[in-house]
Amino acid sequence: MKPIDASGPGSAVLPSYAGNYTAEIVQGPRGPLAIYDFAFDSRGGRRLLVLKLDHYGDFVIGLPALKRLREAFASDHITLVCGSWNVELARRLDVADEVRTYNFFLENSALWNGQPFESVQRFCEVCRGSFDIALDLRVDEDTRFLLGHVDAGTRCGIGLRARHPFLDIVLPTAFERRESEGRWISLDPDRFESRMPVRTPFFHENDFSVTDMHLVYGPYVTLPKGTFRAHYGLRLLTAFPRSPGVETSIDVTRGGSDIITVTQVSWTDSGDPRGAEIEFLNDDPGISYEFRIHTRGHPSGARLRFFGVRLEVIGGSTARLKSAELHVGEQLSLLVNLLEQRTREVYRNDLLLQIPVPFDSTGISGARAGVKRIVISPLSNSEVRDWGIANYSRVVVLLLERIECCVILVGSKEQRELLERIVQENGRDRRIINLAGCIDWSEATAIVRAANLVIANNSGVAHLAAASGTPTLAIYSGSHQPQEWGPRDNNVRVVMAMVSCSPCGYDRMERCPNDHQCMKQIEPETVADQAIALLLGARPA
Repeated sequence: MKPIDASGPGSAVLPSYAGNYTAEIVQGPRGPLAIYDFAFDSRGGRRLLVLKLDHYGDFVIGLPALKRLREAFASDHITLVCGSWNVELARRLDVADEVRTYNFFLENSALWNGQPFESVQRFCEVCRGSFDIALDLRVDEDTRFLLGHVDAGTRCGIGLRARHPFLDIVLPTAFERRESEGRWISLDPDRFESRMPVRTPFFHENDFSVTDMHLVYGPYVTLPKGTFRAHYGLRLLTAFPRSPGVETSIDVTRGGSDIITVTQVSWTDSGDPRGAEIEFLNDDPGISYEFRIHTRGHPSGARLRFFGVRLEVIGGSTARLKSAELHVGEQLSLLVNLLEQRTREVYRNDLLLQIPVPFDSTGISGARAGVKRIVISPLSNSEVRDWGIANYSRVVVLLLERIECCVILVGSKEQRELLERIVQENGRDRRIINLAGCIDWSEATAIVRAANLVIANNSGVAHLAAASGTPTLAIYSGSHQPQEWGPRDNNVRVVMAMVSCSPCGYDRMERCPNDHQCMKQIEPETVADQAIALLLGARPA
Protein backbone atom coordinates (compact mmCIF):
# COMPACT_ATOMS: atom_id res chain seq x y z
CA MET A 1 0.00 0.00 0.00
CA LYS A 2 1.33 3.41 -0.94
CA PRO A 3 0.86 6.67 0.98
CA ILE A 4 -1.73 8.92 -0.64
CA ASP A 5 -3.13 12.43 -0.36
CA ALA A 6 -6.63 11.96 1.05
CA SER A 7 -7.44 15.64 1.46
CA GLY A 8 -9.95 15.94 -1.37
CA PRO A 9 -13.55 17.08 -1.01
CA GLY A 10 -15.54 15.05 1.49
CA SER A 11 -12.48 13.25 2.82
CA ALA A 12 -11.68 13.00 6.49
CA VAL A 13 -8.62 14.84 7.76
CA LEU A 14 -5.98 12.86 9.59
CA PRO A 15 -5.65 14.50 13.02
CA SER A 16 -2.23 16.05 13.48
CA TYR A 17 -2.28 16.21 17.24
CA ALA A 18 -3.42 14.55 20.44
CA GLY A 19 -1.69 11.43 21.61
CA ASN A 20 1.76 9.99 21.05
CA TYR A 21 1.64 8.59 17.54
CA THR A 22 2.67 8.90 13.95
CA ALA A 23 0.12 8.26 11.24
CA GLU A 24 0.09 7.60 7.53
CA ILE A 25 -2.75 7.52 5.03
CA VAL A 26 -2.55 4.58 2.59
CA GLN A 27 -4.82 3.45 -0.21
CA GLY A 28 -6.60 0.24 0.71
CA PRO A 29 -8.56 -1.93 -1.75
CA ARG A 30 -11.85 -0.28 -0.69
CA GLY A 31 -10.69 3.24 0.12
CA PRO A 32 -8.15 5.26 2.10
CA LEU A 33 -7.01 3.96 5.49
CA ALA A 34 -5.10 5.54 8.35
CA ILE A 35 -2.34 3.48 9.94
CA TYR A 36 -1.52 4.78 13.42
CA ASP A 37 1.78 3.77 15.03
CA PHE A 38 2.08 4.49 18.75
CA ALA A 39 5.81 3.80 19.06
CA PHE A 40 7.57 6.20 21.41
CA ASP A 41 11.07 7.65 21.24
CA SER A 42 13.00 5.67 23.85
CA ARG A 43 16.51 6.86 22.98
CA GLY A 44 18.56 8.82 25.47
CA GLY A 45 20.70 11.86 24.86
CA ARG A 46 17.97 14.10 23.50
CA ARG A 47 18.31 17.87 23.76
CA LEU A 48 15.59 19.75 25.65
CA LEU A 49 15.18 23.54 25.76
CA VAL A 50 13.10 24.83 28.68
CA LEU A 51 11.92 28.46 28.92
CA LYS A 52 11.27 29.72 32.48
CA LEU A 53 11.45 33.44 31.90
CA ASP A 54 9.29 34.79 34.74
CA HIS A 55 10.08 36.34 38.10
CA TYR A 56 11.34 35.02 41.46
CA GLY A 57 8.03 33.82 42.84
CA ASP A 58 6.85 32.28 39.58
CA PHE A 59 10.20 30.52 39.22
CA VAL A 60 9.82 28.97 42.67
CA ILE A 61 6.23 27.95 41.89
CA GLY A 62 7.57 26.06 38.88
CA LEU A 63 10.29 24.17 40.78
CA PRO A 64 8.22 20.96 41.26
CA ALA A 65 7.65 20.87 37.49
CA LEU A 66 11.36 21.51 36.79
CA LYS A 67 12.41 18.77 39.23
CA ARG A 68 9.95 16.32 37.70
CA LEU A 69 11.25 17.18 34.25
CA ARG A 70 14.81 16.45 35.41
CA GLU A 71 13.73 13.08 36.82
CA ALA A 72 11.71 12.10 33.75
CA PHE A 73 14.48 13.02 31.31
CA ALA A 74 17.47 12.01 33.42
CA SER A 75 19.47 10.69 30.45
CA ASP A 76 18.78 13.74 28.28
CA HIS A 77 20.48 17.15 28.12
CA ILE A 78 18.33 20.00 29.47
CA THR A 79 19.10 23.62 28.64
CA LEU A 80 17.20 26.05 30.86
CA VAL A 81 16.68 29.67 29.77
CA CYS A 82 15.64 32.02 32.56
CA GLY A 83 15.84 35.65 33.66
CA SER A 84 19.24 36.81 34.90
CA TRP A 85 17.88 37.16 38.45
CA ASN A 86 17.10 33.41 38.62
CA VAL A 87 20.34 32.02 37.10
CA GLU A 88 22.22 31.44 40.37
CA LEU A 89 19.27 29.63 41.96
CA ALA A 90 18.74 27.48 38.87
CA ARG A 91 22.37 26.37 38.85
CA ARG A 92 22.42 25.59 42.59
CA LEU A 93 19.26 23.47 42.31
CA ASP A 94 20.79 21.40 39.49
CA VAL A 95 17.53 21.17 37.52
CA ALA A 96 19.32 21.54 34.18
CA ASP A 97 22.60 20.60 32.54
CA GLU A 98 23.07 24.13 31.21
CA VAL A 99 21.56 27.49 32.16
CA ARG A 100 21.33 30.40 29.72
CA THR A 101 20.07 33.94 30.34
CA TYR A 102 17.43 35.93 28.49
CA ASN A 103 15.41 38.78 30.00
CA PHE A 104 11.99 38.84 28.42
CA PHE A 105 10.69 40.79 31.43
CA LEU A 106 12.27 43.40 33.64
CA GLU A 107 13.33 42.18 37.07
CA ASN A 108 10.84 44.67 38.52
CA SER A 109 7.57 43.60 36.93
CA ALA A 110 5.95 46.95 37.77
CA LEU A 111 8.20 48.64 35.19
CA TRP A 112 7.45 46.23 32.32
CA ASN A 113 5.63 47.80 29.34
CA GLY A 114 4.28 44.58 27.82
CA GLN A 115 7.04 44.21 25.21
CA PRO A 116 10.13 41.94 25.35
CA PHE A 117 12.84 43.81 27.28
CA GLU A 118 15.55 42.11 25.23
CA SER A 119 14.96 41.72 21.50
CA VAL A 120 13.70 38.58 19.80
CA GLN A 121 17.00 38.54 17.88
CA ARG A 122 18.78 38.32 21.21
CA PHE A 123 16.49 35.40 22.16
CA CYS A 124 17.40 33.59 18.94
CA GLU A 125 21.09 34.03 19.76
CA VAL A 126 20.60 32.68 23.27
CA CYS A 127 18.58 29.69 22.01
CA ARG A 128 20.87 28.88 19.10
CA GLY A 129 21.23 25.26 18.08
CA SER A 130 18.82 22.42 17.37
CA PHE A 131 16.69 20.76 20.04
CA ASP A 132 14.55 17.66 20.11
CA ILE A 133 12.01 19.25 22.49
CA ALA A 134 11.30 22.89 23.40
CA LEU A 135 9.03 23.62 26.37
CA ASP A 136 7.63 26.91 27.70
CA LEU A 137 7.01 26.46 31.44
CA ARG A 138 4.77 29.48 31.87
CA VAL A 139 0.98 29.45 32.24
CA ASP A 140 0.37 32.95 30.87
CA GLU A 141 0.76 32.93 27.11
CA ASP A 142 2.76 36.13 26.63
CA THR A 143 6.03 34.23 26.04
CA ARG A 144 4.53 31.41 23.99
CA PHE A 145 5.33 32.98 20.62
CA LEU A 146 9.05 32.62 21.37
CA LEU A 147 8.81 28.87 20.76
CA GLY A 148 8.09 29.69 17.13
CA HIS A 149 11.66 31.03 16.89
CA VAL A 150 13.26 27.83 18.24
CA ASP A 151 14.66 25.08 16.03
CA ALA A 152 12.96 22.12 17.72
CA GLY A 153 11.35 18.88 16.61
CA THR A 154 8.61 19.15 19.25
CA ARG A 155 7.28 22.35 20.86
CA CYS A 156 5.15 22.26 24.01
CA GLY A 157 3.11 24.77 25.98
CA ILE A 158 -0.19 25.69 27.63
CA GLY A 159 -2.93 27.41 25.62
CA LEU A 160 -5.19 27.01 22.63
CA ARG A 161 -3.92 25.58 19.35
CA ALA A 162 -5.87 28.18 17.38
CA ARG A 163 -3.66 30.86 18.95
CA HIS A 164 -0.42 28.84 18.79
CA PRO A 165 -0.56 26.57 15.73
CA PHE A 166 3.20 25.93 15.89
CA LEU A 167 2.81 23.90 19.12
CA ASP A 168 2.99 20.12 18.80
CA ILE A 169 1.99 19.28 22.38
CA VAL A 170 -0.61 21.55 23.99
CA LEU A 171 -2.11 21.40 27.46
CA PRO A 172 -5.44 23.15 26.82
CA THR A 173 -6.79 25.84 29.09
CA ALA A 174 -10.25 24.26 29.07
CA PHE A 175 -9.85 22.99 32.63
CA GLU A 176 -9.72 26.53 34.04
CA ARG A 177 -12.37 29.26 34.22
CA ARG A 178 -10.06 32.15 33.50
CA GLU A 179 -10.71 31.93 29.76
CA SER A 180 -14.44 32.53 30.07
CA GLU A 181 -14.45 34.82 33.09
CA GLY A 182 -11.58 37.06 32.06
CA ARG A 183 -11.11 39.31 29.06
CA TRP A 184 -11.47 36.49 26.52
CA ILE A 185 -14.15 33.96 25.67
CA SER A 186 -13.13 31.24 23.21
CA LEU A 187 -15.67 29.54 20.96
CA ASP A 188 -13.99 26.48 19.43
CA PRO A 189 -15.00 25.34 15.91
CA ASP A 190 -16.83 22.25 17.15
CA ARG A 191 -19.40 24.51 18.88
CA PHE A 192 -20.58 25.89 15.54
CA GLU A 193 -22.94 24.55 12.91
CA SER A 194 -20.85 24.12 9.77
CA ARG A 195 -21.42 23.34 6.09
CA MET A 196 -17.68 22.99 5.47
CA PRO A 197 -16.92 19.52 4.07
CA VAL A 198 -13.97 18.86 6.38
CA ARG A 199 -14.44 19.17 10.13
CA THR A 200 -11.80 18.34 12.75
CA PRO A 201 -11.61 19.25 16.45
CA PHE A 202 -9.11 21.99 15.59
CA PHE A 203 -10.48 23.58 12.42
CA HIS A 204 -13.11 23.29 9.68
CA GLU A 205 -12.09 23.51 6.02
CA ASN A 206 -13.93 24.35 2.80
CA ASP A 207 -12.55 23.80 -0.72
CA PHE A 208 -15.35 26.03 -2.11
CA SER A 209 -17.30 23.06 -3.39
CA VAL A 210 -19.81 24.59 -0.94
CA THR A 211 -20.20 28.34 -1.42
CA ASP A 212 -22.66 31.20 -2.02
CA MET A 213 -24.12 30.68 1.45
CA HIS A 214 -23.37 30.92 5.15
CA LEU A 215 -20.72 28.26 5.77
CA VAL A 216 -20.58 28.67 9.55
CA TYR A 217 -23.22 29.82 12.01
CA GLY A 218 -23.96 29.54 15.72
CA PRO A 219 -23.35 28.75 18.53
CA TYR A 220 -26.17 30.91 20.00
CA VAL A 221 -24.40 31.88 23.22
CA THR A 222 -25.56 34.29 25.89
CA LEU A 223 -23.05 36.91 27.03
CA PRO A 224 -22.72 39.24 30.00
CA LYS A 225 -23.44 42.91 29.53
CA GLY A 226 -20.60 44.85 27.95
CA THR A 227 -18.76 45.68 24.74
CA PHE A 228 -17.12 42.88 22.80
CA ARG A 229 -14.79 42.46 19.86
CA ALA A 230 -15.27 39.19 17.95
CA HIS A 231 -12.08 37.85 16.34
CA TYR A 232 -12.81 35.29 13.60
CA GLY A 233 -10.08 32.66 13.21
CA LEU A 234 -9.71 32.37 9.42
CA ARG A 235 -6.97 31.42 6.98
CA LEU A 236 -7.11 31.27 3.17
CA LEU A 237 -4.88 28.69 1.51
CA THR A 238 -4.35 29.79 -2.09
CA ALA A 239 -1.60 30.86 -4.46
CA PHE A 240 -3.35 34.23 -4.98
CA PRO A 241 -4.48 35.50 -1.54
CA ARG A 242 -4.88 39.15 -2.61
CA SER A 243 -7.23 38.26 -5.49
CA PRO A 244 -8.58 34.83 -4.63
CA GLY A 245 -11.80 35.05 -6.61
CA VAL A 246 -13.97 34.79 -3.55
CA GLU A 247 -15.88 37.24 -1.38
CA THR A 248 -15.91 36.56 2.34
CA SER A 249 -18.03 38.38 4.89
CA ILE A 250 -18.63 37.93 8.61
CA ASP A 251 -21.55 39.07 10.72
CA VAL A 252 -23.02 38.93 14.22
CA THR A 253 -26.72 38.33 14.86
CA ARG A 254 -28.74 38.42 18.07
CA GLY A 255 -31.99 36.74 18.98
CA GLY A 256 -31.69 34.37 16.03
CA SER A 257 -32.35 36.89 13.23
CA ASP A 258 -31.35 40.47 14.06
CA ILE A 259 -28.08 41.25 12.22
CA ILE A 260 -26.10 43.68 14.37
CA THR A 261 -23.24 44.32 11.96
CA VAL A 262 -21.55 42.79 8.92
CA THR A 263 -18.12 43.38 7.38
CA GLN A 264 -16.05 42.21 4.41
CA VAL A 265 -12.80 40.28 4.92
CA SER A 266 -9.71 40.77 2.74
CA TRP A 267 -6.48 38.78 2.77
CA THR A 268 -2.76 39.36 3.26
CA ASP A 269 -0.03 37.71 1.18
CA SER A 270 0.27 34.98 3.83
CA GLY A 271 -3.45 34.15 3.70
CA ASP A 272 -4.20 35.75 7.07
CA PRO A 273 -7.37 37.86 7.17
CA ARG A 274 -7.75 41.62 7.28
CA GLY A 275 -10.87 42.97 8.92
CA ALA A 276 -11.94 39.68 10.50
CA GLU A 277 -13.09 41.52 13.63
CA ILE A 278 -16.45 42.95 14.67
CA GLU A 279 -17.25 45.10 17.71
CA PHE A 280 -20.71 45.05 19.27
CA LEU A 281 -22.51 46.06 22.43
CA ASN A 282 -24.58 43.65 24.48
CA ASP A 283 -27.10 45.32 26.77
CA ASP A 284 -29.28 42.24 27.33
CA PRO A 285 -27.59 39.30 29.12
CA GLY A 286 -30.54 37.04 28.32
CA ILE A 287 -30.33 37.19 24.54
CA SER A 288 -28.34 34.74 22.38
CA TYR A 289 -25.66 35.64 19.83
CA GLU A 290 -24.67 33.98 16.57
CA PHE A 291 -21.43 34.45 14.59
CA ARG A 292 -21.57 33.66 10.86
CA ILE A 293 -19.27 33.38 7.85
CA HIS A 294 -20.58 33.84 4.30
CA THR A 295 -18.66 33.18 1.06
CA ARG A 296 -19.43 33.85 -2.58
CA GLY A 297 -17.40 32.53 -5.52
CA HIS A 298 -15.80 29.32 -6.79
CA PRO A 299 -12.00 29.79 -6.78
CA SER A 300 -9.93 26.92 -8.10
CA GLY A 301 -7.41 25.29 -5.80
CA ALA A 302 -8.28 27.46 -2.79
CA ARG A 303 -9.26 26.36 0.72
CA LEU A 304 -10.70 28.31 3.63
CA ARG A 305 -10.03 27.23 7.20
CA PHE A 306 -12.04 28.27 10.26
CA PHE A 307 -10.44 28.01 13.72
CA GLY A 308 -13.30 29.38 15.83
CA VAL A 309 -14.16 32.78 17.28
CA ARG A 310 -12.56 34.59 20.21
CA LEU A 311 -14.53 37.27 22.02
CA GLU A 312 -12.52 40.06 23.62
CA VAL A 313 -14.13 42.02 26.41
CA ILE A 314 -13.52 45.72 25.73
CA GLY A 315 -13.41 48.10 28.66
CA GLY A 316 -14.40 47.29 32.21
CA SER A 317 -12.05 45.46 34.53
CA THR A 318 -8.80 44.26 33.00
CA ALA A 319 -7.99 41.92 35.88
CA ARG A 320 -6.85 38.55 34.60
CA LEU A 321 -6.65 36.80 37.97
CA LYS A 322 -10.11 35.24 37.93
CA SER A 323 -10.83 32.09 39.88
CA ALA A 324 -9.25 28.97 38.37
CA GLU A 325 -9.69 25.25 39.04
CA LEU A 326 -5.96 24.53 39.36
CA HIS A 327 -2.95 26.17 40.93
CA VAL A 328 -0.42 27.58 38.48
CA GLY A 329 2.20 25.11 39.74
CA GLU A 330 -0.19 22.22 39.21
CA GLN A 331 -0.76 23.31 35.63
CA LEU A 332 2.98 23.37 34.96
CA SER A 333 3.38 19.90 36.48
CA LEU A 334 0.53 18.65 34.30
CA LEU A 335 2.31 20.00 31.23
CA VAL A 336 5.49 18.13 32.18
CA ASN A 337 3.48 14.97 32.80
CA LEU A 338 1.82 15.33 29.39
CA LEU A 339 5.21 15.79 27.73
CA GLU A 340 6.52 12.69 29.49
CA GLN A 341 3.57 10.59 28.36
CA ARG A 342 3.93 11.80 24.77
CA THR A 343 7.66 11.13 24.52
CA ARG A 344 8.37 8.17 26.80
CA GLU A 345 7.00 4.74 27.64
CA VAL A 346 3.39 5.07 28.78
CA TYR A 347 3.10 1.82 30.70
CA ARG A 348 5.73 0.13 32.80
CA ASN A 349 5.48 -3.41 31.51
CA ASP A 350 6.25 -4.84 34.93
CA LEU A 351 3.02 -3.44 36.42
CA LEU A 352 0.81 -6.16 34.95
CA LEU A 353 3.56 -8.75 35.25
CA GLN A 354 3.50 -8.29 39.02
CA ILE A 355 -0.12 -9.43 39.20
CA PRO A 356 -0.23 -13.20 39.91
CA VAL A 357 -2.46 -15.22 37.61
CA PRO A 358 -3.65 -18.80 38.21
CA PHE A 359 -3.21 -19.91 34.61
CA ASP A 360 -0.22 -21.38 32.78
CA SER A 361 -0.50 -20.51 29.11
CA THR A 362 2.94 -21.75 28.11
CA GLY A 363 1.69 -25.08 26.82
CA ILE A 364 -1.52 -23.94 25.19
CA SER A 365 -2.33 -25.52 21.80
CA GLY A 366 0.79 -27.63 21.99
CA ALA A 367 2.64 -25.12 19.88
CA ARG A 368 6.17 -26.05 18.93
CA ALA A 369 9.08 -23.74 19.63
CA GLY A 370 9.19 -20.93 17.11
CA VAL A 371 5.46 -21.02 16.38
CA LYS A 372 3.93 -17.56 16.77
CA ARG A 373 1.00 -17.32 19.18
CA ILE A 374 -1.64 -14.88 17.95
CA VAL A 375 -4.49 -13.94 20.28
CA ILE A 376 -7.59 -12.59 18.53
CA SER A 377 -10.47 -10.86 20.32
CA PRO A 378 -13.06 -10.21 17.59
CA LEU A 379 -16.00 -8.82 19.61
CA SER A 380 -16.69 -5.86 21.85
CA ASN A 381 -19.82 -4.74 23.66
CA SER A 382 -20.78 -2.49 20.74
CA GLU A 383 -21.73 -3.71 17.27
CA VAL A 384 -20.53 -0.41 15.78
CA ARG A 385 -16.99 -1.17 16.97
CA ASP A 386 -16.98 -4.74 15.62
CA TRP A 387 -15.31 -5.54 12.32
CA GLY A 388 -17.33 -8.72 11.72
CA ILE A 389 -16.75 -12.46 12.20
CA ALA A 390 -16.36 -13.07 8.45
CA ASN A 391 -13.48 -10.59 8.26
CA TYR A 392 -11.70 -12.14 11.23
CA SER A 393 -12.23 -15.61 9.78
CA ARG A 394 -10.53 -14.50 6.55
CA VAL A 395 -7.63 -12.97 8.52
CA VAL A 396 -7.12 -16.29 10.31
CA VAL A 397 -6.94 -18.06 6.94
CA LEU A 398 -4.32 -15.62 5.69
CA LEU A 399 -2.22 -15.84 8.85
CA LEU A 400 -2.23 -19.64 8.90
CA GLU A 401 -1.25 -19.70 5.23
CA ARG A 402 1.54 -17.13 5.42
CA ILE A 403 3.23 -17.70 8.78
CA GLU A 404 3.82 -20.56 11.19
CA CYS A 405 1.41 -19.73 13.97
CA CYS A 406 -1.46 -20.79 16.18
CA VAL A 407 -4.55 -18.67 16.81
CA ILE A 408 -6.25 -18.31 20.20
CA LEU A 409 -9.74 -16.79 20.23
CA VAL A 410 -10.85 -15.04 23.42
CA GLY A 411 -14.19 -13.62 24.43
CA SER A 412 -17.06 -13.97 26.87
CA LYS A 413 -19.34 -16.96 27.39
CA GLU A 414 -22.07 -15.17 25.42
CA GLN A 415 -19.68 -14.72 22.48
CA ARG A 416 -18.46 -18.31 22.29
CA GLU A 417 -20.98 -19.47 19.68
CA LEU A 418 -20.14 -16.58 17.35
CA LEU A 419 -16.41 -17.23 17.68
CA GLU A 420 -16.99 -20.91 16.98
CA ARG A 421 -17.92 -19.87 13.44
CA ILE A 422 -14.28 -18.87 12.87
CA VAL A 423 -13.20 -22.38 13.85
CA GLN A 424 -15.84 -23.99 11.63
CA GLU A 425 -15.14 -21.79 8.62
CA ASN A 426 -11.47 -22.81 8.84
CA GLY A 427 -12.23 -26.53 8.75
CA ARG A 428 -11.73 -26.91 12.51
CA ASP A 429 -8.02 -26.48 12.02
CA ARG A 430 -6.26 -27.71 15.18
CA ARG A 431 -4.13 -24.57 15.16
CA ILE A 432 -7.23 -22.55 16.17
CA ILE A 433 -8.48 -22.72 19.77
CA ASN A 434 -11.66 -21.04 20.97
CA LEU A 435 -11.31 -20.09 24.65
CA ALA A 436 -14.34 -17.80 24.75
CA GLY A 437 -16.18 -18.39 28.03
CA CYS A 438 -13.52 -20.84 29.27
CA ILE A 439 -11.25 -18.36 31.03
CA ASP A 440 -11.68 -15.37 33.31
CA TRP A 441 -10.02 -11.97 33.02
CA SER A 442 -6.89 -12.91 35.02
CA GLU A 443 -6.40 -16.01 32.87
CA ALA A 444 -6.85 -13.90 29.75
CA THR A 445 -4.09 -11.66 31.11
CA ALA A 446 -1.70 -14.63 31.22
CA ILE A 447 -2.57 -15.60 27.64
CA VAL A 448 -2.08 -12.06 26.42
CA ARG A 449 1.31 -11.87 28.15
CA ALA A 450 2.49 -15.06 26.46
CA ALA A 451 1.26 -14.03 23.00
CA ASN A 452 3.50 -12.83 20.19
CA LEU A 453 0.68 -10.65 18.87
CA VAL A 454 -2.84 -9.58 19.87
CA ILE A 455 -5.42 -8.51 17.27
CA ALA A 456 -8.53 -6.80 18.64
CA ASN A 457 -10.95 -3.99 18.06
CA ASN A 458 -11.72 -1.03 20.32
CA SER A 459 -12.06 -3.10 23.48
CA GLY A 460 -10.42 -3.91 26.80
CA VAL A 461 -8.27 -6.71 25.36
CA ALA A 462 -6.40 -4.27 23.10
CA HIS A 463 -5.60 -2.00 26.07
CA LEU A 464 -4.61 -5.00 28.21
CA ALA A 465 -2.21 -6.20 25.51
CA ALA A 466 -0.63 -2.77 25.11
CA ALA A 467 -0.18 -2.40 28.87
CA SER A 468 1.42 -5.85 28.97
CA GLY A 469 3.98 -4.89 26.33
CA THR A 470 2.59 -7.39 23.82
CA PRO A 471 2.62 -6.28 20.16
CA THR A 472 -0.93 -5.13 19.45
CA LEU A 473 -2.88 -4.51 16.26
CA ALA A 474 -6.22 -2.75 16.85
CA ILE A 475 -9.00 -2.30 14.27
CA TYR A 476 -11.01 0.85 14.96
CA SER A 477 -14.37 1.88 13.60
CA GLY A 478 -15.27 5.52 13.07
CA SER A 479 -17.03 5.78 16.42
CA HIS A 480 -13.89 6.79 18.33
CA GLN A 481 -10.55 8.32 17.31
CA PRO A 482 -7.42 6.23 18.08
CA GLN A 483 -5.43 9.30 19.11
CA GLU A 484 -7.98 9.78 21.91
CA TRP A 485 -9.07 6.22 22.75
CA GLY A 486 -6.45 3.94 21.22
CA PRO A 487 -4.12 1.53 23.05
CA ARG A 488 -0.67 3.05 23.59
CA ASP A 489 2.72 1.40 23.73
CA ASN A 490 5.88 0.93 21.72
CA ASN A 491 4.50 -2.03 19.74
CA VAL A 492 0.98 -0.82 18.98
CA ARG A 493 -0.52 -0.15 15.58
CA VAL A 494 -4.10 0.84 14.71
CA VAL A 495 -5.90 0.44 11.37
CA MET A 496 -8.80 2.81 10.70
CA ALA A 497 -10.75 3.81 7.59
CA MET A 498 -10.64 7.44 6.54
CA VAL A 499 -14.31 8.43 6.44
CA SER A 500 -15.68 11.95 6.74
CA CYS A 501 -18.36 10.98 9.30
CA SER A 502 -15.83 10.04 11.98
CA PRO A 503 -15.88 10.41 14.91
CA CYS A 504 -19.58 9.71 15.36
CA GLY A 505 -19.53 8.41 18.94
CA TYR A 506 -22.30 5.91 18.17
CA ASP A 507 -22.51 2.58 20.00
CA ARG A 508 -25.65 1.22 18.32
CA MET A 509 -25.65 0.14 14.69
CA GLU A 510 -29.13 1.48 13.95
CA ARG A 511 -27.87 5.00 14.58
CA CYS A 512 -25.22 4.74 11.82
CA PRO A 513 -26.45 6.60 8.69
CA ASN A 514 -23.67 5.30 6.40
CA ASP A 515 -24.09 1.51 6.45
CA HIS A 516 -21.01 0.97 8.66
CA GLN A 517 -18.72 2.19 5.88
CA CYS A 518 -15.89 2.78 8.35
CA MET A 519 -15.54 -0.98 8.89
CA LYS A 520 -16.51 -2.17 5.42
CA GLN A 521 -13.63 -0.11 4.01
CA ILE A 522 -11.04 -2.26 5.85
CA GLU A 523 -9.98 -5.43 3.99
CA PRO A 524 -8.74 -8.61 5.75
CA GLU A 525 -5.64 -8.57 3.52
CA THR A 526 -4.66 -5.18 4.95
CA VAL A 527 -5.02 -6.42 8.53
CA ALA A 528 -3.03 -9.57 7.75
CA ASP A 529 -0.23 -7.51 6.20
CA GLN A 530 -0.05 -5.27 9.25
CA ALA A 531 -0.19 -8.23 11.64
CA ILE A 532 2.69 -10.05 9.96
CA ALA A 533 4.72 -6.84 9.81
CA LEU A 534 4.27 -6.39 13.57
CA LEU A 535 5.30 -9.99 14.20
CA LEU A 536 8.43 -9.52 12.12
CA GLY A 537 9.18 -6.06 13.49
CA ALA A 538 8.84 -4.44 10.07
CA ARG A 539 6.45 -2.34 8.01
CA PRO A 540 4.36 -3.85 5.19
CA ALA A 541 5.47 -3.00 1.66
